[in-house]
Amino acid sequence: MGAESAFGPTRGTGRARDLATGAGIDRLGRWPRRAGTRPPVARTLALAVVASVAIPLMATGCSSSSSSSVPPTPSATHKTRPNPNCGSSGCAMVRTSRSGPPLTILYGASCTGIHGSWFFNAVEAGASGALRPSYALLWSFAGGSTSAKPNARSINVPRTKTTTVSLTLSNGKLKLSGVRKPNGTVSATGSLIVRLSGTASSPSLTFVERGLVPAEHKLGLVSPFNVGGHPLVVPIRHVKSLVGC
Repeated sequence: MGAESAFGPTRGTGRARDLATGAGIDRLGRWPRRAGTRPPVARTLALAVVASVAIPLMATGCSSSSSSSVPPTPSATHKTRPNPNCGSSGCAMVRTSRSGPPLTILYGASCTGIHGSWFFNAVEAGASGALRPSYALLWSFAGGSTSAKPNARSINVPRTKTTTVSLTLSNGKLKLSGVRKPNGTVSATGSLIVRLSGTASSPSLTFVERGLVPAEHKLGLVSPFNVGGHPLVVPIRHVKSLVGC
């Protein structure tokens, strides 16, 4: 069995593999396509996930053995491949999507097992007039803890013609502010906690967001951590090897 990849499965061929790994992109970052067509939302979303995964992999200790940006020569290729080995406790990862609305891609991993340092990305898609936030979070379940207050490496909410949003997360504290025409200015604070839930054989990450729902509704912002009024629950997979760790 091949190693899991931080950017998707390493097994399989064709377009499914391309979407997971970004294969087929030219050196300018463009997908090959026929004239007059636009890249599907899934491709754009996959590219955003690939880009948002690279930095947190390094921040959590999951990094390539080579830091050079120069393309390797064929004879040196074996020296620049990421080490797919995990620690004695194995690696932990989550990877799923929600059809929404909106369509949301969720991916995260810990190279040192469930109780290690995690990164987690949530990327939303949508129409050009809708808010499409992307979240890149970091936290650690240190000392055998089962809950954590995450920090945001970045939260990006591209503005629309009617709405501008600013959202920050530090040590579990969320701060939201924004302006939406014609409703005026919105400001609120809340919290986000990540918990280990489930059983030892079937663990999950549970994200509990509080305090922002009214403000989010006024701005037209859909939080990936609020699923119809319930916390977001993402199953964890144990893997023995993970490319990038």
